[in-house]
Formats: sequence, C-alpha cells, structure tokens
Amino acid sequence: WVRFNNAQRAHYNMVESAAPIVGCVIVAGLAHPRTAAALGFAYSFGRIVYGNGYTSTAGADGRMAGAAISALASLVLFGISIVQGLRIGLGSMF
Repeated sequence: WVRFNNAQRAHYNMVESAAPIVGCVIVAGLAHPRTAAALGFAYSFGRIVYGNGYTSTAGADGRMAGAAISALASLVLFGISIVQGLRIGLGSMF
C-alpha cells in the first residue's frame, strides 16, 4: 500500500508541475530551441528518477536525486523564459 501511495504522489507531483514547465519550454524555445529541448529532457529524466526513487525501498529519501535534477532544469528554464519574455515585451530595449 505504501509503495502505491508513493507512486501516486510522484505522479501527482509531475502532473502539477507539467503545465508551467511546458510553457517555459515553449517560451525558452523561441530563442534557444536546443537548450530548451535539452532542459525539458533533463526535467523529464529527473522526474523519472524521482518517481523510481520515491517508490523504492528508500521511500521518500529516495526521491532526492531526481528532485535535484528536475529542480535545476526547471530553474534554468524559468530563468531563460523570464529573459525571453522581457525581450519580447520590451522589444529592442533589452
């Protein structure tokens, strides 16, 4: 029962964060398509590692490696998206 509950939590965590990440990949991909695709892949890979670690015998402690990978990828994506959004919004001023 605990393993199923942890798998369900990992899945819900992915579903909750998927929409902002997809939006950031799209916005970041306007200027840096390969970088955005690579970061999207890194985020997805991190979530897979997160889910596998969460459902392992380590329990909640097993998710840390995947959480670190996906958090780093998402932070870089957010940063690129903010810069790209400012470039679009401010035009040639930025």
